[in-house]
Amino acid sequence: MKKRNDDQKIRKSERYIMKRLENPRIPPLDEIEYVKELLKFGNAINRLDYIKSENDDSEWESEISSLIQWLKDYKAREINNLSSFLKLDKTGLDIDFINFKDFEDPIKLFIEQEGSIFNLKAIMTKYKKLRLKWLIMASQITYGSSLPPRDKEILILRVAWLTKAKYEWDHHLIVGKQAGLTEEEINNIKKGTEAEGWKPFDIALINSVNELCGDAFISNPTWEVLSERYTTYQLMDLVFTIGGYNMLAMFLNSFGAQTEDCVKKIIESEQ
Repeated sequence: MKKRNDDQKIRKSERYIMKRLENPRIPPLDEIEYVKELLKFGNAINRLDYIKSENDDSEWESEISSLIQWLKDYKAREINNLSSFLKLDKTGLDIDFINFKDFEDPIKLFIEQEGSIFNLKAIMTKYKKLRLKWLIMASQITYGSSLPPRDKEILILRVAWLTKAKYEWDHHLIVGKQAGLTEEEINNIKKGTEAEGWKPFDIALINSVNELCGDAFISNPTWEVLSERYTTYQLMDLVFTIGGYNMLAMFLNSFGAQTEDCVKKIIESEQ
């Protein structure tokens, strides 16, 4: 009975959610300004170095070293992909010293074709301290999570649906399918726990989102099902995934981030 009441409460609240913004309240950085900031960030990160103590092999040492390396690799991928697109290796140019006026059109084309989360990053980069701290948290949720990919995408898509975060939903519609979710399962995420075809553990995943978004608390029945399969680390990752994407939905909805054209094309091609 509790499961039915929870879903009814969620669905009732959905009817009163305002229509989302059709234009950004705070426009993102333009493509050239974003790339300039990306290069500055990359140069700053590359100067970071963590010297491990010879007498300390603690887990903290390993995690801090890994985090710094991840930040370096994360920005290097973006910069290297852009350099490759601009064919700088063939001209002997260094991206740090190019005349951006000469490359304005190809940079815009690169972001148009490859910038799958450009609008999110280009809005948040206006507040550099926030972007950096969020990036560290997001690195765990997105890349370091102990959750199975399919489970994680069920959680994220349910959060996106409840919060009506279209930007979040569009992006994870693609990621969810890559993680193995079927069209039927994605439609069932919208319907909630009453949808036919869910396994008991999937219902617990949906309930964990309903309960955390509705009451900021996972009930004992849901916790018991989750803890039968999940480790302590996975239970922590579950709560932070739901909370992190709920917070991100608030940001995306309030600032009016719009889904990029390259993402829309992928969704349209899969329909």
